[in-house]
Amino acid sequence: MQLHEFMHYPHLGCRLTMMRRYEWQGSGVPQEQQTRLQRAFFYFGAFNLIYQNLGLAINLFLVQPQRLQLSAFVAEISETCSVMGLTLVSACDLWLLEHHRPDIEFLLSELQKLFEQRTRNRNRVAYYYSTSSRLMRYTTIFFVFACIYYNLLPILELLYEMLAQSQHIRYKSQSNTWYPWQLFAAPDSYLSFLAAYVCQGMSSLVGVAFIMASQFLLCFFITQMQLHFDTLASGLGALDARQSTANMQLKNLIAYHSRLLKLGDLLNRIFNFIFLINFTTSTIAICLMCFAMVMINLASAFKYSVGLMAFLVFTFFICYQGTKFTKASDKVLPAAFYNNWYEGDLAYRKMLLFLMMRASQSRVLRAYKFTPVSLATFMAILKFSYQLFTFVHSMISEN
Repeated sequence: MQLHEFMHYPHLGCRLTMMRRYEWQGSGVPQEQQTRLQRAFFYFGAFNLIYQNLGLAINLFLVQPQRLQLSAFVAEISETCSVMGLTLVSACDLWLLEHHRPDIEFLLSELQKLFEQRTRNRNRVAYYYSTSSRLMRYTTIFFVFACIYYNLLPILELLYEMLAQSQHIRYKSQSNTWYPWQLFAAPDSYLSFLAAYVCQGMSSLVGVAFIMASQFLLCFFITQMQLHFDTLASGLGALDARQSTANMQLKNLIAYHSRLLKLGDLLNRIFNFIFLINFTTSTIAICLMCFAMVMINLASAFKYSVGLMAFLVFTFFICYQGTKFTKASDKVLPAAFYNNWYEGDLAYRKMLLFLMMRASQSRVLRAYKFTPVSLATFMAILKFSYQLFTFVHSMISEN
């Protein structure tokens, strides 16, 4: 099994957007050349995704609150900003994947070297491969279903109105996004609906693909860090202080641990901005989507339920990966302590004490210095979102 096999699902997200896949030294994969059509598709999808944030903001700016009741105005804000949350996260993931491409490929090359040097246990490699692949496969199925479901709802609503012989058929696309052609054609006309539907369908596909690529890339890195921390812990547990080569083996393991810590710091520097954006956006968007489901019609409730599930899934995915990283790094300290260190010489015990002091502090992924990336943070996001929802809902009910 090779390292590039772990990158199947991150590269799947890249292929969906026609983005150039990641290449690194020693991967053994031939270099990929993008065609002009692929580059054109990528640039169009990226531009369409970024524009949708602008179009949603323009549409919200054009709303005249004095003509609406308070509840209707809050519903309009909730409907627009909840979709904007997803597109904003997708645009930030696009920035991460392209801006940090050199750092990501450097990290991949370093992991390639460690993978060739340290991973001798095939059963351990196969276990982490199957575990991570299963998680990414189920997440892929969810995101594909969510994308199809989100884009089918306007068509199903339109067919229902046609079959019900409605007096006024509404051509309503996936979201309230303003487009330049609405200066010349009515927003609810057939041609305007068709153009908006295609653009937003492309935006949702590209946005989901960028989210998948960044989430699965994080999963890949965390899986590799788990594999190497597990290998380090096994090496420490197998040390015999009575052997003549024990000091040299321990020096190699200390160097291995130092290398892993540096790679963990680089991983955190790459993803910390995305962690912050995800947590901030998720906290607000979960609350707004709950408003959109409660305060608008039944069709909107079905539409925004999948958006709510998407935020819950990828926020949980990030927090779960952070918890796995912390638990993996915490294996080093007990592995270093529970061996026959008392039978080693003074130099051996000093080196082991240095390793234990450094391993006593848990390694934690952070959204800059604001909050750790863990399941406890996920529960805090849900709690704060619910508190915000109940607070605003009670204020609207009183008015």
